[in-house]
Amino acid sequence: MTQATPQPDTSREVGVKPVPVTLSVPAQHSQLPVIRLLTEMVAMQAGCTLDQSADLKLAVDQVCTLLIDAAAPDTEIACRYQAVDDEFRVALEAHTITQWRPAPGSLERRILESLTDTLAIRDEPAGSEQSSRSTVLLSIGKPV
Repeated sequence: MTQATPQPDTSREVGVKPVPVTLSVPAQHSQLPVIRLLTEMVAMQAGCTLDQSADLKLAVDQVCTLLIDAAAPDTEIACRYQAVDDEFRVALEAHTITQWRPAPGSLERRILESLTDTLAIRDEPAGSEQSSRSTVLLSIGKPV
């Protein structure tokens, strides 16, 4: 009988910093499975629990769906994943042309806030009067 030899978890060794991961895909609903899969994989690699990874995947999916619905034609959605100390952060960006934010106090907003530890949304004017660079920052605390 063969036994697998456990490999050391170098991601938690002193001095080893997890590498940030960035994904840019066309702002199309057909790209959501790729975003969900990468979100879950990177969160797990960064030390998040199964529940945390699942929660983050749901939150990212919801935000990306909203951003894609409001995105300017032929643009991309960018996802940046980064582990910082005991926190896992996700930044989502898209060039939007219509209103997309979940209203404060709405069920959609409360669900997003319950799935993450922090949720920050900002819109900055882009090229024309009717377009914005929309950014959503999500984070979840990793178990110690």
